[in-house]
Amino acid sequence: MEIALIWMSAGNSYFDKETIEKLLNYADEKFQKIIIISPNKPAEHTFKALGYPENKAKQKAKLNANLLKNRAEKELEKIGHRNKFSFANWETGILTSPEYNAKYKEITTIYETNPKFKNDARNTTQNVIKDKTNKITDVEKAIDQAVLYLMEELAFVLASPVIYNVQKVTYLYHRPWKIYENLISGKYDGKKKENLSFRLTNLE
Repeated sequence: MEIALIWMSAGNSYFDKETIEKLLNYADEKFQKIIIISPNKPAEHTFKALGYPENKAKQKAKLNANLLKNRAEKELEKIGHRNKFSFANWETGILTSPEYNAKYKEITTIYETNPKFKNDARNTTQNVIKDKTNKITDVEKAIDQAVLYLMEELAFVLASPVIYNVQKVTYLYHRPWKIYENLISGKYDGKKKENLSFRLTNLE
């Protein structure tokens, strides 16, 4: 069985009402099972990197994540195939998973030992926060914090075939995501991930 994975980043303005509608309809047409996730915990790293104190970072991450979940829920009411979609819970469904924790250790080891992956991860992270770096006094320190979001996201995707007990997981995204495509093709660790794929939705 193959499932689609939709990761909605809390605080990312791309995920407005119209885009979520298009994305969910696209997934509905192409897949029989779709997992939606908009986790607040990983997003806290981004807000901390942007200078928010921990309590404010937690608050903003939670509010933004809930906003996206609510938007998705409203759109699913229109689609009418609610049984095809399910929402992943980060705290109870992901963090408690031994597979996720194993993959998190694996991805952080690659980050610490593979200069190419580390460089790509930091560049990817900097591109996410680049529009706000003028408000950051120490960009490298901000990247140190924000890159943890990427590590947690990649660990979850790597663990998802086992978590959901499926043969294949396809990540849906609106633009090329080179670091992920390199990772699943084995360019960083020599291990091709046959149970993971990437699909460009071209919804823009």
